Amino acid sequence: MLALPAACSAPPTEGVAPAPPTTAETTTTPAPTTTTVPVPADVADLAATTTMTDRARRLFIAASPAIEDPATFAAACGTDNLREARGAPRIHTQGCYVRGRIHLLATDQAEARGLLYVVAAHELLHAVYASLSAPDRTRIDAELQTARVGNERLEERLKPYGPGPTLTNEVHSILGSEFDGLSPALEAHYAQFFADRSVIVAVRQRTLGSREDEIRSLKADIDDLDARITTLKDAQEVLRDDGDFRGYNATVAVINGLITRYNSRVDALNARIEEYNQLLGG
Repeated sequence: MLALPAACSAPPTEGVAPAPPTTAETTTTPAPTTTTVPVPADVADLAATTTMTDRARRLFIAASPAIEDPATFAAACGTDNLREARGAPRIHTQGCYVRGRIHLLATDQAEARGLLYVVAAHELLHAVYASLSAPDRTRIDAELQTARVGNERLEERLKPYGPGPTLTNEVHSILGSEFDGLSPALEAHYAQFFADRSVIVAVRQRTLGSREDEIRSLKADIDDLDARITTLKDAQEVLRDDGDFRGYNATVAVINGLITRYNSRVDALNARIEEYNQLLGG
């Protein structure tokens, strides 16, 4: 299953295998009323390009967002950016929100730099979630749970996280930075933090969404070809057992053709996954 970027990693407990990245911010954090510290140009660009509102910008700056090199990022987020299963899309490795701070992974790829805007929006929304009052969080949690019903793409996106108390927090960030067409209540909620959220969703679709669509299509083709090959091989065995060697031989070329197409699709899938992973920095 695909697992997309922009997770929030907390340092793993020593001696215990780390769980999929998650965020465990549970306290309510009030938004600051003023910002006196100069904002780095790259951070200001993230806020401006993602169309953060004044309220969102205050929360973002209060979280001391920093774009970091891989070693610094890994130390801050408790994740090894290079430790991934080969032959599968990478799990979330470009951002984290830990102990009230936002960490973002630097990249020298122009296209991946575009993706960083989506990651910044995702991590900001963790700060937003932490700042919600108890009544507001209860109300938003109900909307988030409703948004999950029948949403296969979202459920696929959530699989790397597994069940846990922070999953709704992740749903809040994922929906707000990756999905359009949300309920009026959720759209109104996110509109408090982004003047034009569609900008963020469009960047994600341009950088990752189209690749994910292609990967899913290739996987579907591979599964279909595998099923057809298996069915023909079973039929071929019946023909051989019946002594129908002419019929048996007639299926050989068909099966070989399907196997050639199967191998071609597998090669294409591996290439697309490698391209996808390179975009995420690995």
